Amino acid sequence: MATKKEIGNQLTRRSFLKASGAVLASAVLFNSLAACAPKTSTVTSTTTTTAPTTLTSTSTATSTATSTQTTTATVTSTGPIQTLKIGMITSLTGSLATAFKSMADAAQPTEDIINQAGGVTINGQQYYVRLVVEDDQSAPTSAVAAATMLIQDGVKFIIAPLLPTNTLAILPALTQAKIITMLPCESDVLLFGPDNPYNFCAWWIKGTDGIYNYLKANYPNVKTISYISLDDPGNAVTYNNSVADAQNRGYTILDKERFPGDTTDFSAIVTKMLSQNPDAIDMVSGNATVSTDIINVARDLGFSGPIFADDIISDPRLVVSLIKPADAYGIFEGCPDVLSDQMSAPIKQLRVLVEKTGKAFIFDCVLTLSAATLIVSGIQKAQSLDTDKVKAAFESMTSVPTVFGTGTWAGNNGGVNHLVLLNSVPVSTITNGQVSFQYVPAQ
Repeated sequence: MATKKEIGNQLTRRSFLKASGAVLASAVLFNSLAACAPKTSTVTSTTTTTAPTTLTSTSTATSTATSTQTTTATVTSTGPIQTLKIGMITSLTGSLATAFKSMADAAQPTEDIINQAGGVTINGQQYYVRLVVEDDQSAPTSAVAAATMLIQDGVKFIIAPLLPTNTLAILPALTQAKIITMLPCESDVLLFGPDNPYNFCAWWIKGTDGIYNYLKANYPNVKTISYISLDDPGNAVTYNNSVADAQNRGYTILDKERFPGDTTDFSAIVTKMLSQNPDAIDMVSGNATVSTDIINVARDLGFSGPIFADDIISDPRLVVSLIKPADAYGIFEGCPDVLSDQMSAPIKQLRVLVEKTGKAFIFDCVLTLSAATLIVSGIQKAQSLDTDKVKAAFESMTSVPTVFGTGTWAGNNGGVNHLVLLNSVPVSTITNGQVSFQYVPAQ
């Protein structure tokens, strides 16, 4: 397992700068769970799985991903099974590859899950999904080159990069080509509106509703909150939403501390914050190293109240590994524990398939499955590969199926609702040094 020293001050994906056109620097936090997995294979820029060409018009697919569950789908096709390409752009090389490569690790298992369930059938014609993974080399210019390659290859559906600057760089070309773009997760509604009518998001990370519901239910005596949060554009949307939501719910905000990204010693800022005697501390979002430093300092200074984040800090099992055992209580974040027994059957199946490849199964692996299966749902509903018809099919959904449960389209940016707001928000909690997980109603 990676030690805290090895992790250092590297950044997680949720703390990257979101300034338009900015080129992001420095390394990223590598989830220590990934360090436990043997490095037995490499990832190329394009997956090579193709749809079977020898199957008859009636095909049966059987999944043996788990020893206790077998999924079988029988689909009757009017002709030979064809291939449906779904593109995915992520960082396989460059400074950000360590963090984002996990999405590519889940590409082949995601294909297997979708195709074992029958793939996609449009007006009687069956398709097997092929995920075509292109490397953005951790840079916006390379992301544009990757998007161009996918467009030239005839790909009409693309899973967008997790890195916001790379997504911003490719959206103009994808919009012009009427490509359905699916962001795995995002908090900024400004990316989804009239200017980007084909851009969708599989999970709107607007965790404040669920997080504050959890806070109220489990800590009814909390009346005052202090904020301590990274001061950068990428964190601004979640920060502003959190403060407004807390105030609307009647909480008193005592202090709002913002710190620069190069901060390494939090003693002074946490001391100042605790001088206001808050009942709870909201860190909004961040990365595992910074957040656990704040937690450890606050506990050392005698703060025993809840400390939480509305957004994703990191995999909760990494978070707990970086907290002093005596301080590992009253901590929660808006992130699922993907190793929990409460995960859906597709996520459990994905875990088995990813781990069979020798790779670590972490949260970002699930984002590949989440985005791909939502694209498939839209195509299936539209009964067409025409992206205007798929766009209309998405917009007509009153209930949106996801691997994390059902949701609804939301966002309302210029009348456009293209972000999935989950009906129940995943919340991971650390109590007595152990991670627990539950879904909390969003409203």
